[in-house]
Amino acid sequence: MFFFTYVGSALPSIIFASVALIQLRTHADSSTNVCINHCYVRNGDDVIVIKSGWDEYGISFAQPSSNISISNITGETRGGAGIAFGSEMSGGISEVRAVGLRIANSLHGIRIKTAPGRGGYVKNVYIADVSMDNVSMAIRITGNYGEHPDDKYDRTALPVISNITIKDVVGVNIGVAGILEGIQGDNFSNICLSNVSLSVQSAHPWNCSLIEGYSNSVIPESCEQLKSNCRQTPICYDGSGSSAMCVQQPRHTSSTSRLLNPLLELSSF
Repeated sequence: MFFFTYVGSALPSIIFASVALIQLRTHADSSTNVCINHCYVRNGDDVIVIKSGWDEYGISFAQPSSNISISNITGETRGGAGIAFGSEMSGGISEVRAVGLRIANSLHGIRIKTAPGRGGYVKNVYIADVSMDNVSMAIRITGNYGEHPDDKYDRTALPVISNITIKDVVGVNIGVAGILEGIQGDNFSNICLSNVSLSVQSAHPWNCSLIEGYSNSVIPESCEQLKSNCRQTPICYDGSGSSAMCVQQPRHTSSTSRLLNPLLELSSF
């Protein structure tokens, strides 16, 4: 059993690769040049979570989490997300590339959490090659999440959520495709969905408000705010900003093939 938490200032090229079952969560906070790959994680909270400080304390510390590479992760969590950002993100989170994610038997697949008073930003995030099975909500972006450490936070400090690309996602046994909610007076922008195919149980698969962005080849059809075709705009983030290098390991097969792989039956661990 392993538990990895990194908290520091401009930490140099943190790398861990594992094929073991991690029963807690993998947590990067205010860290730079981080590589996480080849892990099996089963817990009751977020499988992978990126943070960078809480409200005025994170703003004053001003140490972002950036240049993070995540690859080849298999996870199960009844109480959290396969990959999450925030809600403590006041120092900023950027240049994150996550590919090759397998998420099963979980509450959320991909989640961004923030709130008024956080300040900071989550931007330039690229998530691709994702498979989900038995996930209650595939994608969730929440603009009013969590509490505050005290009453000294700046209520006018609004977070910037921008340049989020989610592509090449396949899911079966999905409850709801997504709830994407920004903040009044602080629309979340350049949210891009591409080549997303979800087998959804809900008659109302998407619920979106106070967001802007683009979509292409999304099933079920995405919400009105994301109707523009992202193939026709250069705005969607392509993941090129992250340069953290991981130890080379054998690559997983495609998302569609992985859904049929018995390794998704994490109960066997």
